Amino acid sequence: MDKHYNPALYARLQQLAGQSDWQGVLSYIRTLSNAQFRTAGYMLGERIMPALGEAATWEMACVLCNDDAKAFLVTLMKTIAERIGNGELHLRSTGARTFLAQVKGNAIDRQKAAMQLLPVLASPDDIRWLMRHLDIEEGRDQLALLLRVPTKAASYALFCTLRYAEHDRPLLIRTAQFLIQRGDGLGFNLASLIRTYYGLDEVKGTFSLHVQPYQLARIEASYDAFCDVMKF
Repeated sequence: MDKHYNPALYARLQQLAGQSDWQGVLSYIRTLSNAQFRTAGYMLGERIMPALGEAATWEMACVLCNDDAKAFLVTLMKTIAERIGNGELHLRSTGARTFLAQVKGNAIDRQKAAMQLLPVLASPDDIRWLMRHLDIEEGRDQLALLLRVPTKAASYALFCTLRYAEHDRPLLIRTAQFLIQRGDGLGFNLASLIRTYYGLDEVKGTFSLHVQPYQLARIEASYDAFCDVMKF
C-alpha cells in the first residue's frame, strides 16, 4: 500500500473536495499533525486534484497556494503540468489566468510554476504567453529558465530570446557552452546553431549539425523551419 495513503484522511478530503469546500479543506488540514499534513498535501495533489474538473482544479490551486504556497505549490503544479500536457487542463483558461496572476506576485513561486509548466508546453507561442502572464519579461530571466528545458519549443523560444543579447558576445558564448555541458543532443545541436548564427568561433566542439546560410534567414521567422533544420 502507498505509504502516503491514509484512508481516513482521504475520505474526509474527498468529501470536502466534492463540495468544493476549499476553506473547509484548509480548516481541516490545520488540525493535523505535521506528518498527517504532509500526507494530506500529497493526497490533495496526487489523488484529489486529478479527479477534479478544470474550474475546480484551478480554484483549489488558488486557495491552497494562497494560504501556503511553500507547502502546496510544487505538489499541485506537478499534477497541473501533467494535466495540461495531456490536454485535460488548458493554459489559457480563465482559471489558469487567475492562478498565474496570483503566483506571479512572488519571485520564487513564479519560477517554480514556470519550471513545472515549460516542459509540457508544445508551442513557442504558449511559452511566450506563459512568460508574459508570469511577468517574466526580461530576456536574461527568460534565458535562465529556458536553458534548463530540453524541448524543441523551449529551444526555439531560447533562440528567439537571444536576439536581445546579440551584442553581448560573452553571454552568447556562455549560453552555447552551457547547452553543450547540458549533455543532451538537442542542447548540442542548439549550441551548434547559435555558434553558426552568431559566428562564435570561440565555442569548440565536434558538431554534427551543419546549417546553410539560406537556412538561417528562414529560422528567424519560422518555428517549422527551425524544427526542420534541427532535425526534430
